[in-house]
This record gives sequence, C-alpha cells and structure tokens, in this order.
Amino acid sequence: MNFQYYENLQDKSKKYLLYLNNQIVPKFSINELQIFLEDMSKKPLSEKKDSKSTFFDGFIEIGEDYESVANLSKLNDKDLKLIYQIFISRELNNKMAVKWRFYQFIKYYQDFIVKSIKINRTGNNENSIDFVIETEDSKKIFLLCYELIDSKTYNLAIANIGEFAKNHKIVPDQVILATNKTYRDIPIETSFKINKNEIIPDLFIDWMDDDCPFTGYDLIIVNDNELKIAGFNFANIKNLLEYAFEYSNGGQISIFKQENFYSDNSDEELEIELIWKGIMVK
Repeated sequence: MNFQYYENLQDKSKKYLLYLNNQIVPKFSINELQIFLEDMSKKPLSEKKDSKSTFFDGFIEIGEDYESVANLSKLNDKDLKLIYQIFISRELNNKMAVKWRFYQFIKYYQDFIVKSIKINRTGNNENSIDFVIETEDSKKIFLLCYELIDSKTYNLAIANIGEFAKNHKIVPDQVILATNKTYRDIPIETSFKINKNEIIPDLFIDWMDDDCPFTGYDLIIVNDNELKIAGFNFANIKNLLEYAFEYSNGGQISIFKQENFYSDNSDEELEIELIWKGIMVK
C-alpha cells in the first residue's frame, strides 16, 4: 500500500517530489502549511498576543482559510522530503507525523461536522492535548496523538485530560486517542469521569490496510473524472469512501483505479478497474 521510503526512491529531485506532494488531498491551505512547518521545526509561538490564541494558552485557530491553497513550489528540498515521508510513504510515525496525518483526515471525516479546530503549539509533549475541536452542534472534542499507546501512556493521557479540563473550565463531550500502534492491554472500554461526565475514549489506529483494493501508486477516479485523487491519500477503502461522500455530488457513485499511475512505469498503457459501486445519499 505504501509508497517507497524516501531513501529507496530512484528520483529524489525537487520536481518529482513536488509532483507527488501536490497530489495530497485535501490540499494545504496557506495558513495550515505555515503552522505545519513551524510545528515540525518546533518553532515557538510569537510572544506577541494573538487574538486567535485567546481560547486556550498556546492554542491557535487552524483551517479558517480553507479556500486558499498553499504553493508547495516555494518549499525547500528538506520540507518537500518531510511532507513526502509523512503523507505519502508514511515512513515517519512519531507523534507529530500522526498528529498531522490525522488532522488531514479530520477535514473529511463524517462522524461530526467541524465548526472550529484549535491546535496546540506549545511544544507538543507526549501527553499534551493536540487539538480541541468544536462541532456544529457545539460539542467539544479533545484529540491526543501518539506513536504508541501502552497502559502507562493511556493512564497518563487520562490524567492529563482531567487536569486540562479543570484548568480551562471545559468538559469534553468526546475524547479521541489517535496512534500509530497500540498494545492490547489498554482499558479502552473503561469510562472515566470529568465533572461527573462519563467518557469512553475513541481509539483511532493510524494503519494501512493490507487488503485495500488499491495501492498508493494508483490514481483513483470517481464517476468518470468527477474526482481524481492519488491512492496514497487514503489508508483504506473506508477513508476513500468518506472523502468521496464529502467531495462528490452523491447519488450513484462508481470508483475506479488506474493502476500504477504514479509509478516509474506510468508511460505504459494503464489498466482501469472498477473497485466500488453504490449509492451515496447526501
């Protein structure tokens, strides 16, 4: 499913990396890309008081400029390599990589409609709350991201959530723990209390489906060119269907793959195959 690791690429030119990185969907907005690069370089927040960061200390609003599109061609080779390793080859699996892959996923996730997202820019220690999300029906969601969750990490996360809620006088309606890997001994079905509210965390595993009907090298085509997207954007067929639901016109949907479109053999005649057909009711 994954693309080759960066070190195994035959072509590491800026032109080729830019071509692949420009296939990432949803695309970075101008503001998102700036925050992403600052976050990855651990650049601290400006000491100047920003009205966007008054909701929680160290948190800023992200995604409000979703109608803008960032120009990746202005990035240097190091930044293009980093984007490739996080979003395409997915070879980086630390907390920060999981955090930003999951942020991309939130933008088309169908279980809730996002009203606002605030991102933690205070240093991102292992048990920090990474996002505070408000939905259209005024629910508050805490999102914490990890490379690996074991029972000790899980218990520290629960304690940190309680402390954060107490300090900021906010009670989450939902808690999401996103991780690349997890041990089976975590008590994920056990609820915990915040101000008498019983909460059972939701666990999301940042994994690639080995039985997925498409690969990262494939071009995905929805309804005869209504949407064209790269396979490496999606970890499994469920992710792809959620995106197609969000960004297609709905109704009768047919999804095809054009095999190996992004591979070195893309000049050959490429096979197109139907991989999913159904009805999506908006």
